[in-house]
Amino acid sequence: MKYSRFMAFLLLVLPVSLAWAQTSTLAGITYDSNTSLQAKLTQRKDAEGKPLSLYNLSFAGGSEAHVPALVSVPASPKPGKQPAIILLHGLGGDKNQLQVLAMMLSGKGYTTIAIDVAGHGDRPKVNGKPIGEQDLAGMRTVAAQTVQDLRRTVDYLLSRPDIDPKRIGFVGVSLGGVLGARFLAEEPRVAAASLWVAGGDWGTLITTSAHPFAKRFRDTGDTDATKIRAALADVDPVPAISRAAPRPLLFLNGATDDVVPKASSDALFAAARDPKERVILPGGHTTSLFDMASRTIRFLDKHLKP
Repeated sequence: MKYSRFMAFLLLVLPVSLAWAQTSTLAGITYDSNTSLQAKLTQRKDAEGKPLSLYNLSFAGGSEAHVPALVSVPASPKPGKQPAIILLHGLGGDKNQLQVLAMMLSGKGYTTIAIDVAGHGDRPKVNGKPIGEQDLAGMRTVAAQTVQDLRRTVDYLLSRPDIDPKRIGFVGVSLGGVLGARFLAEEPRVAAASLWVAGGDWGTLITTSAHPFAKRFRDTGDTDATKIRAALADVDPVPAISRAAPRPLLFLNGATDDVVPKASSDALFAAARDPKERVILPGGHTTSLFDMASRTIRFLDKHLKP
């Protein structure tokens, strides 16, 4: 029996807590399932002091970095273990920007957890620089750190007795979709994923994107796609996304997106294996949130609910 099939067999016949013990390193950032999560969960309250179904969370991520997160739970959960969705925001954003999507999902019976990407939100700067001023080495660190943090996010979810380990999904927006696609290649415990306005091939993305971050790179003379591609090869989702199969993937892209251009989104979709589906929506990089959320919820319900 081949190694990959043997691992899949173990995951089927053993409880997740017994079958999963792994260590890996990506661009110098370590994922170690054996280290303590050091998780701290605090319930949020409204202006009148009433408890909400939202929680602040912190836990130890890749290389034991401190990861702030936002957890949303169903107000009236059904009996038994619940499905869960990991959410990841875009470049320059933070976990709180996904609160509306989190509440929509929790209203449909999902527990959600949104983390801050490395260098974003409540997290410290990477290499002492703001996210908009990172060089290629800094970008590689941000990407690798986030991939390993997401894997630790799965560990956290599986530490909760209310979560079904076989019904964990992922939704990534823009940069969150790019990094999420790379994460899916490493993480077999995610059962289905929806990637919003995402792409791959860092060389093409940085040299053609209209995003101010990419423009700054070109203004400083970093316009060699081959050089960029080589520097970020190990954190590029295109060479790796095929390993996400056979988990189902939903790609949602804007028809006139110039932030994640068509060549970049086409490259990621082409590299993914079936089962996969893609919807090209009207508009650019900021298409209809309601449309993307509705399509994503239907997709997740199909694959994560009995």
